[in-house]
Amino acid sequence: MKLGFLAVTTLFLCEWAAAMPLDGKALYQENCASCHGPTGMGGAGPKLVGDASEWTPKLFERAVLRGIDDQGKALKTPMPHWEKGSFKTDKGAAPSKAEVDAIQHHLHALK
Repeated sequence: MKLGFLAVTTLFLCEWAAAMPLDGKALYQENCASCHGPTGMGGAGPKLVGDASEWTPKLFERAVLRGIDDQGKALKTPMPHWEKGSFKTDKGAAPSKAEVDAIQHHLHALK
């Protein structure tokens, strides 16, 4: 009986955590701000607010994961290609579409 309750509780908590919206601001600050600035206005990397933040989600995801901009050109180094790496909290897994979308949503809200 206890094992069944534990299994149901665990399943509920996993579904609840999956339904929680991701914190795009925290993801951006942890993984992007050191190059693109704390407000997405540029730094060592280019400005994102009003530029890449306005791309379609598919183009923004391609840029983040594969390093290809909206014109189909390679982004300048040292932009990491995140599909071969991981965000600081992803423990080796490539960023998910939901994480990339959350970052873009955060940047879009900054304009």
